[in-house]
Amino acid sequence: MFDKLRRARADLTTMNTLFPKAEQIARADGVDEPGAEHLLLAALDLDDGIAAAALARFGVDAAALRAAIVAQHDEALRAVGVVADDNAVAAALPAPAPATGLYRSQGSLQRAFQRATALAKLDKTRLHSGHILLAVTEPDQGTVARALEHLGLDRQLLRERITATAVGQ
Repeated sequence: MFDKLRRARADLTTMNTLFPKAEQIARADGVDEPGAEHLLLAALDLDDGIAAAALARFGVDAAALRAAIVAQHDEALRAVGVVADDNAVAAALPAPAPATGLYRSQGSLQRAFQRATALAKLDKTRLHSGHILLAVTEPDQGTVARALEHLGLDRQLLRERITATAVGQ
């Protein structure tokens, strides 16, 4: 019983770090509601270092992942005929405002977080960045999947490595 309470407290601490950071990253990108890609970027900053270490084994750091995500956003816009000048867009965006009220996020973040917590429960461990990485790499579609493909990462191999590394963490 005490182990469950300790894990719940640790999970709450992780959530109190993850969600504001994901929101901060999204707002800096001009996005009102963070998605799975913002959750992943926030997870790379968690103290446990599991997700960051897993990606580093493939030669990917937070900056490279962020660049790949931006490239995927740009590519998606080009696919619908919108060519954005990053400097003009940045100049037109208001400064990110602090969040107020209830936490709102895109469905991709909600699904990824629910899956990550389910993985933590299956492992009977506290929620950590490895669970977030596993959860965001499951869908075959979406910004994270395209960004990892852009980086030349084999998602299945990444998942296998993170599972082997994160067991019992």
